[in-house]
Amino acid sequence: MIKLCKVSLNVKMLFLIFFLFFLKSFGQINELKEIGFDKVELKTKSDTIVFIRSINRDNTTKPTIIFLQGSLPLPIVFKDKEEFFTLFPFKTAEYLDKYNLILIARKGIPLLGEFQRDANGYKDANGYVPLEYIKYDNLTYRVLQTREVLNFLYKQKWVDKKAIYVVGHSEGYRVAAKLSENNKKITKLVCMSADPFNRSTEEILKYRLDSYTQSNDSISQNAINDITKNFLSIGKIEEYKKDADLYNWSSYNSELTFNSFKKFNNPILVIYGTNDLTAFHNDLLLFLLKDKRDFFVKAYPDYDHNFFKKEFDEDGNLVEDSYNWDTVFRDTVNWLETGKLD
Repeated sequence: MIKLCKVSLNVKMLFLIFFLFFLKSFGQINELKEIGFDKVELKTKSDTIVFIRSINRDNTTKPTIIFLQGSLPLPIVFKDKEEFFTLFPFKTAEYLDKYNLILIARKGIPLLGEFQRDANGYKDANGYVPLEYIKYDNLTYRVLQTREVLNFLYKQKWVDKKAIYVVGHSEGYRVAAKLSENNKKITKLVCMSADPFNRSTEEILKYRLDSYTQSNDSISQNAINDITKNFLSIGKIEEYKKDADLYNWSSYNSELTFNSFKKFNNPILVIYGTNDLTAFHNDLLLFLLKDKRDFFVKAYPDYDHNFFKKEFDEDGNLVEDSYNWDTVFRDTVNWLETGKLD
């Protein structure tokens, strides 16, 4: 009897755990559906990739936009009080009927996060960024992850194979560019708000500007020399896999991103704000790629890295910055559809 009681208790406990897990998962699925999205788990031989897609009830064939976010360890769905929203930085409502919108979760980060707690980056119960995220936080994995999703989408009846668009912002700029190399499945490529060389050149520019404003040219030059030396010393990045931080650094610095554009034969659009120091070198792209067909660059004066613009009242006093992601993305979609820029 005692054994039977223990077994019965264990079964009840397992059922309770399963039931609570089911309720939690079911709740998240319903919450996602309320804002127009479904959760998808893509299982490969060695990985499970989670992403959300906009609901397509009739599996109608539509153009598809894969949006690649930046570098922070953020959930891709947030709860703020009783409201839910995705990590897409633009309002998705006007695109849900016409497009399949895709957003891939970062490895090791929960799909759903609390906005007040996680908006600056998710941390576990001990206050640390999850080790799984750190391990997979590199260009190599992000490209492999996105390629798996792209290959999956390409096989779906609800995806228009002639209209698959990849849009990368910040770190996603580099992921999108690398993914595009010799890739015939991508119809058009959009890269936003990052340096077209690498992270090292971003640092060099900051030091150089500091030397002009703070009269510390010798100190800045020494720092620049060190950055350049480190870049030139990068070997095969696989050699650094045992050190996650070094692997991350080398994966994003070993190559110059703009070279990826040379290996993509379809139209490319590069977008950046002129008040974004990390994107400064995009001014040079039309010089570097002057012979490339269907290559477009659009600068937004006074916009920063996330397309905020400083605003002033009639007396010249600074007021709340305006948020312009919706404008920028509307322009992006117009280019995807027509090939034209205003």
